[in-house]
Amino acid sequence: MKSSASGDGRRKLRPSTLVEISVLGLGCVVLGYFTCREPAESASAPERGARVFAAPRAAPGGGSAELEQNRREIELILSGVLAGAARGDVGDEKRGQIQSELLQLLERRGSGRPETRANAAGMIVQQLFDRAKLASVTSELSARQREAIPAMASELTRQLLMLAVGASPGADALPVSLPEGYTKLDWKQLGGFPYQEGGALPAEIRALNGQRAGVAGFILTLGESEGMREFILLESLWGCCFGGVPDVNQTIMVRLPPERAFDYTAAPVLVTGTLEVGEERQGQFVASLYRIVDAEAHAIQAAAPGG
Repeated sequence: MKSSASGDGRRKLRPSTLVEISVLGLGCVVLGYFTCREPAESASAPERGARVFAAPRAAPGGGSAELEQNRREIELILSGVLAGAARGDVGDEKRGQIQSELLQLLERRGSGRPETRANAAGMIVQQLFDRAKLASVTSELSARQREAIPAMASELTRQLLMLAVGASPGADALPVSLPEGYTKLDWKQLGGFPYQEGGALPAEIRALNGQRAGVAGFILTLGESEGMREFILLESLWGCCFGGVPDVNQTIMVRLPPERAFDYTAAPVLVTGTLEVGEERQGQFVASLYRIVDAEAHAIQAAAPGG
C-alpha cells in the first residue's frame, strides 16, 4: 500500500536502511546523542579530570522528597558520565565505580531485589560505555550537547528505575492520553507474531490499517536531527542491545507533513496520525510494515516508579 504522505518531495530511504539500523544497534539513546554533535562552542564546561559522576548523598528515607532527591542524584551521576565520556574524561577504569554509585542509590531507594538492582545498574553502565566507544571525543561540549545531556540523563534514570524493579523500560509502560477517536497501539501486538516477508498478516493487524492511532516510543533518526519529517519509532532502547535486533514488525515509520517537522529528542515521544499496515518496499528490501502518516509528535515526560 502506497503511503498517503508520499510525493515528489519525500526523501527516499536507501535500500540498506534497515540493515544499517541493525548494525548500529537501532538507535540506542546514547548513540542518538553522540550523533547529534555540533562544533564545540566557547561556553564553559566542567573541568577536565574532575570526578564528574559523583553525587551528594541523601539520608535514607522513604517519603516523596527523599525519593525525588534520590532520583536527582542518579540523574546527576548519569549526566556526569555522559559529559565525561563526551570529553574523554571517563574511561573503562571508571566503570566499576560508576556502577557501584548507581547500585548504592538503588539500594537506598529500596528499589527491587538485589539481583534486579545489580542487573539494572550493569545494563545501564554497559550501554553507556558501549555507545561511548563508537563516538569521537571533544575538548568542550557544544550548546546542543549541554542541552541534550539532562534530557538523556532523565530518560536513562527512568529506565534504570524500571529495570531495578523488574519492569519493562519500554514505551508500552508509559501512560499516554490520546485524542478522542484514536486507537492506542500496543507494541506487543504489533510485534507479537513471527513476521515473514510476503506472508499474510494476522487479521487483527490488518484491521488496524487506516485507523487513527497513537503510540509512545523512542526516536531513531534517519540521519537528520533537526526539522525531521521522517524517523523510525522504537518500543524500547534496550531490546536491540540486550535481546535481539527488532524485526520490521517491531518498528514504525513516522512521516510528518512539512508544517509539523520535529527535532530529535532523547525523551520518549507520543506519535499520533493515520496508521498504514502493509509492506512498503524500496528495491528488493521491505522498508517498513507499519507507517504513521500525517503524523504529529510530542515529547512526553515519563515518571519513574516511586517518583
